[in-house]
Amino acid sequence: HNARIARMADQMALVAIDPRTHFVKAMVGGVDYQKSQFNRATQALRQPGSAFKPFVYYVAFATGRYSPDSSIADTPVSYPDGYRYYSPKNYDGSFMGNISIRTALEVSRNVPAVKLGQAVGVNQIIEVCRTLGIKSPMQPVTSLPLGAVDLTPMEMAGAYATFANNGWHSPPTFIVQVADSSGNVLLDNTPNPQLVLDPWAAAALTEVLQGVIVRGTAKSAQIGRPAAGKTGTTDSQRDVWFVGYVPQLSTAVWVGNDNYSPMRAGATGGTYAAPVWRDFMTQALANVPAETPVRVCPALTGLEPA
Repeated sequence: HNARIARMADQMALVAIDPRTHFVKAMVGGVDYQKSQFNRATQALRQPGSAFKPFVYYVAFATGRYSPDSSIADTPVSYPDGYRYYSPKNYDGSFMGNISIRTALEVSRNVPAVKLGQAVGVNQIIEVCRTLGIKSPMQPVTSLPLGAVDLTPMEMAGAYATFANNGWHSPPTFIVQVADSSGNVLLDNTPNPQLVLDPWAAAALTEVLQGVIVRGTAKSAQIGRPAAGKTGTTDSQRDVWFVGYVPQLSTAVWVGNDNYSPMRAGATGGTYAAPVWRDFMTQALANVPAETPVRVCPALTGLEPA
């Protein structure tokens, strides 16, 4: 609480989902229900920033033309945008030249994500988001790969849960079953997962997202077991996110202000949201054995191994 106040953030939300059933295991809609009954976990539409990038990279892997170690240019580029040009910039204003897709996502470079979005098609990215259960409005704008869309923490946790389950998806569910006093089942939400993603592409994405925690922008999310995730930070520090998972739990954390005012300078998903995620996951998984996510098998990809 004191840390949140010091960072000029008045609210947060958290959603945790079991990837294998898509049952909602935990939900925090705000910091004080007595003061505000607005459920930010399901009702707050906020920009995810770079936490949206995994959808772009999944689509790239699913085309079969890209692997985690494919090269992409982190160099200046401009795209027509109405009567002007859109020129994406990286967080630090620099360019790294040719880098691997793995590195681009680990250190959250913006320009490669936009270039990849143009290469695979932003409409294809939107289609995958719909497949993952994201229903919020989306426009096929050039900046979509950088999170130019408003989504809920529930949508983000549910979508990442499908990555965690290697492409198997069910709608997020709060109620497992309803029965009357005689035992007659009135509502049965027994999971019926469907394979909606390419398993290799999902495994490749998970492998890269593990690097985000080990070497990249989310070192503060390390929990002593293999985990994957992505930070998100919007312009002027209005929204910061961390969405991450292990095979048994997918959790989204958002921190920000209801009035969209900026937080303290330097606020990022790695410094604000990832530590909340780490503390929650450490407790939630205290008695849960560690599992290793599905690994990529280069022999099945037609691509050269790293």
